[in-house]
Amino acid sequence: MISLKHVSKSFGPLKAVDDASLEVKKGEIICLIGPSGSGKSTLLRCIAGLEDPEEGEVWIDGERLDLHSKDQKKLEKLRIKMGFVFQHFNLFPHMTVLENLTLAPIQVLGMDKAAAEQRAMELLARVGLADKRDAYPSKLSGGQKQRVAIARSLCMDPEIMLFDEPTSALDPEMVGEVLDVMKELAKAGMTMVLVTHEMGFAREVATRVIFLADGKMLEENTPAELFANPQNPRLKDFLSKVL
Repeated sequence: MISLKHVSKSFGPLKAVDDASLEVKKGEIICLIGPSGSGKSTLLRCIAGLEDPEEGEVWIDGERLDLHSKDQKKLEKLRIKMGFVFQHFNLFPHMTVLENLTLAPIQVLGMDKAAAEQRAMELLARVGLADKRDAYPSKLSGGQKQRVAIARSLCMDPEIMLFDEPTSALDPEMVGEVLDVMKELAKAGMTMVLVTHEMGFAREVATRVIFLADGKMLEENTPAELFANPQNPRLKDFLSKVL
């Protein structure tokens, strides 16, 4: 579903992602862990087409993601395959929950309003927020906003879900309700790549965990092996501080 081939991305003198290669199969759940500033979010944004790597290639479902392509329709189709959930929700504050969910399906997919609203209500029920359809984001808790953001991404029927630290902006008591929704997605077979500081979640749900530091992928393994038997000294040091 995702193939990264020697991807590098710099911001001025800082090499945020340094020669990253990765293969993600359908249904896999990949957790990216590491210290702040290690390149995790930049790597995720390169996968989503939100950042343009200077070197390397990103392939999505067998098609190259080329941000400079003259075929903008093809590029848009690739982007639609991916849902992206941001750290800070990015909901439109002047729209109700239902309007937030139906905007893109109507405008991008050309879905009629009734069908878009039916799909949105199904997904709001799935994340436990059907009763919030007419609420504005300012009236929601952080956990509720993030669950709405997940439902909004799912409204586009993505084949891949990308999560950029989806719980880091939440109060601790709200983290569980968002992780529960993500666990349900994992059980349903959704292909997922997520940047997370929730080590318990990574250990429980991931098929593979990748440790990054200084823009480099330093270690990759199953959760059981990576957490119980880390090999890289940087990973050992990192785990000693966060576990």
